[in-house]
Parts: sequence; structure tokens; C-alpha cells
Amino acid sequence: MDENTVNRTKAAINALIDIEQLWIENTPDYKLSTQELLVLKKRLERAMENVSKIYEENKLKMQVAEDEINKMHEGKRKK
Repeated sequence: MDENTVNRTKAAINALIDIEQLWIENTPDYKLSTQELLVLKKRLERAMENVSKIYEENKLKMQVAEDEINKMHEGKRKK
């Protein structure tokens, strides 16, 4: 993976950590304030944007890897 993918992955993970922290702070009722809902919206958007970019930019590489693994497993099953 390239540096952009690594950086997007970190950004997506950090956004998800922020989301988790919002849930932890609002346990057990999960009633978010207007400000917290706005923060949640922005963090979700950041996570989705970065995950989408990571997926789209690496889709072909991941498909090739999956195909390669499937071929390896098929070879083992035939033995």
C-alpha cells in the first residue's frame, strides 16, 4: 500500500475512535446533544470518505490477492 492509503487508514481509524468515545461518554442512554450529533456526523463522514477512497484505490489489488488466495485453497482441496 502507498503512503496515501496508510494515512487514510489512520484518519478513518481515528474518526472511529472519536465516535467510540462519544458513545462511551454517553453510556447508558446514548442521548447525544446537538453539538455531539454534529461531531458524530462529521466523524462518520470522515470515516466513510476515507474508507471509500481506500477501497476504490486498492480494489484491483485486493481482488487480485483474493483470487490468488482462492486459487491456493482450490489447489489444496484437490489434493
